[in-house]
Amino acid sequence: MNSNTSMTTDVRPGKLSLRWLLMILAIAFFGVVNQAAAQTAAPAKAQSMPALFLEDVSPKAMVPTIAAFREAVAAAGWSVLGVTNMTGILAERGFAVRPVLVFDVCSSRYSGDLLSSDDTLFVSSMMPCSVAIYLTSTNKVVISRMNSMAMGGMVGGHAGDVIRKSGEEMEEIVKATLKRLGS
Repeated sequence: MNSNTSMTTDVRPGKLSLRWLLMILAIAFFGVVNQAAAQTAAPAKAQSMPALFLEDVSPKAMVPTIAAFREAVAAAGWSVLGVTNMTGILAERGFAVRPVLVFDVCSSRYSGDLLSSDDTLFVSSMMPCSVAIYLTSTNKVVISRMNSMAMGGMVGGHAGDVIRKSGEEMEEIVKATLKRLGS
């Protein structure tokens, strides 16, 4: 592959693009800056911004964590649509990173609801849900995902309600994963 090819050319339709990730990070950055400014101006009224990402540390290694996650996804009636091996992709481009797998998971019930109306199609750029399982430099296995419950509140309306409900269900899937692992 040409080394000048951008990272987004490898992204399948429906994948979270690098531009989308940068936009989320920019929103988070400006939210933190605005929050800090608000706290400086009126510390008594300061409220904390909800975390945009949620993480849980697995009590087990990568392989059993991945197996437990896949089992919990299936048990909840969701589907794993695909897995992106970020470590492998980056290795092909000369970068060595610790194991990072990104799972594209989907609930047909929520996706069907959101994609069936022109009024909610705009959220398709956030679909499918992405859950990363990665290994840190301290050998901790982490399950990471966007805080869809908070994102749903930011989106609002029917789309926000569906995003929030799917986020609540994803949190149950993560809890079930950890329970399967003895946590």
